[in-house]
Amino acid sequence: MLIEVKEGKKVISSREVELKELNLTDRGKFLDLMMDFQINPAKDYFSRIISVCRVCTDYTDEELNKFEDAEFMQLFNIIVTEKNKKKLTKSS
Repeated sequence: MLIEVKEGKKVISSREVELKELNLTDRGKFLDLMMDFQINPAKDYFSRIISVCRVCTDYTDEELNKFEDAEFMQLFNIIVTEKNKKKLTKSS
């Protein structure tokens, strides 16, 4: 999956990312983080985004540390969108 950070129409950074299949433990962590977002969206906002990225990818902290802040935001949005797609697909 490709994430691109743009300034207007200009691409500032581009990165290919891969999401992992979540086992039951990781799925529970992901759902707990999403519930935390629903209950108190502003609390530890960016820390939770990074936690979601850790749970849903196989990237090391060293690899994630190279991401721009905007890339974390975009990766988080992709993760939520993809996990919701899977949920909707399973319920159909």
